[in-house]
Amino acid sequence: MINNNTKVWLFILISSLALLIAGYQVGERLGLSIGFLLALLLNFFVFFYGENRVLGKLNAKRVKGQDAWGVIDIVERVSQELRIPAPAIYITPHSSANAFCVGHSWKRGSLGFTAGLLKTFSERELTAVVAHQLCHIRRLDTFAFGASSTLANSVVGIGQFLDSILPKKVQFFAALLSPIGWVIIKSVVNEKSFYENDLMATELLASRNELGEVLWRMEGLAQTQPLSVPPCTSHLFMVNPEGFRQKNLFLRSHPAIEVRLQKLMGYYPI
Repeated sequence: MINNNTKVWLFILISSLALLIAGYQVGERLGLSIGFLLALLLNFFVFFYGENRVLGKLNAKRVKGQDAWGVIDIVERVSQELRIPAPAIYITPHSSANAFCVGHSWKRGSLGFTAGLLKTFSERELTAVVAHQLCHIRRLDTFAFGASSTLANSVVGIGQFLDSILPKKVQFFAALLSPIGWVIIKSVVNEKSFYENDLMATELLASRNELGEVLWRMEGLAQTQPLSVPPCTSHLFMVNPEGFRQKNLFLRSHPAIEVRLQKLMGYYPI
């Protein structure tokens, strides 16, 4: 079976070739040159812009020096267990409780926490969160998730831009292109990725229940305090950050929490 990262590389290769072929068909040599430039631009967005876009949109600030929550020590300890370099740590100024990770290599990852998570969760719970997110980095899910997010967001963004220059009565491009964004994400991000990562993270913890309780609590908090995130980025978070606010069914990427906990712990807390 093709893994997630291979799917991303194939998708980028096919997209780049499609731009070259389309350019040549439209404008021969000039069109081929334009297609080549567009392919370069596409790859630039995927490899250099995607990570900064997410951090910038969330107003994330890097943690350096002072660390009232002790999260730096936790990240360094778990990173040593996974034998990967400790990622950069960021905090977003949101009261909701969630975490996310981005990066195209396990040698250079970025781990983000909301301020609400750090203020609300205990050290034991934070350890479970860190273990879960660092496993995503170790498995290189961050590359596949981030690249698919950038590609899908570009498609949806084109639709939103086209709608912005049209009268409200004839705005349909966003609705038309959103399913394409969903296809891009779902072709890379599948529920199995979440299940496998959950199980891998529990190997670093005392029991599966530790992570299960954290996921259950975070899911509940996400419903009562949803977080507004950039389009096509909800799958980068530990649980769906938008809660019931997410009305676009095409862009939902997290498995149901009931199924997720059943696979992790064997039961769903009531």
